[in-house]
Amino acid sequence: MAQSKPQIPPIDRMTEAILESNRITPQEHLQITRAMLDGKSLTDEDRRQINRIFEALQYGKIKVVYE
Repeated sequence: MAQSKPQIPPIDRMTEAILESNRITPQEHLQITRAMLDGKSLTDEDRRQINRIFEALQYGKIKVVYE
């Protein structure tokens, strides 16, 4: 029996939610990191948003939350 994968929101919606809330979970961080490293399906706008998140994390503007 095939195991279904959990639904992952599209990158653009995920990055938008992270930037609006200034919070990110470790799972979201892993997902955007993987997306950035894979890079095949990202638009230029997706890349810019992910870079904004990484920069905000560096400067403490986005907090990692463990839910």
